[in-house]
Amino acid sequence: MATTTAGAFVSATVNGYTVKTSPTTATMANATDKCVSATIVPSTDSIENKKLLMGMDIQVVPDVASASLEIQASHNGTDWVTVSVLDASVAASTGVTSYLADLSGVYAPNFRLAYNDATVVSSVGTDFTTKFFFAWV
Repeated sequence: MATTTAGAFVSATVNGYTVKTSPTTATMANATDKCVSATIVPSTDSIENKKLLMGMDIQVVPDVASASLEIQASHNGTDWVTVSVLDASVAASTGVTSYLADLSGVYAPNFRLAYNDATVVSSVGTDFTTKFFFAWV
């Protein structure tokens, strides 16, 4: 399984909240690939030990509705572990899917959002594309 990584997050301020959104990902090279956000670095984006809004904006619908969306953490930016499952079965439709992410008590030098990286990998197809986002005060 290969990994498709979204580009760097772009920052905006909306009603006093910091909102970061990735550009649309490239299409998947293989139908069972995982799709991840760029690395979120807590020294820049203060998301540790917080509850925040996270999610994805699906641009092209995946072939299945059973792929997961997770928050992962890493000590080195290479080896990742899931710290929260936002949705074990993301709906196969276009548009925004938002979740309340609870990172209370979670600390790490690197975080990312990962789609289709669960124990059971789904065949999302090669046309699938998305944007990732997160927002906090």
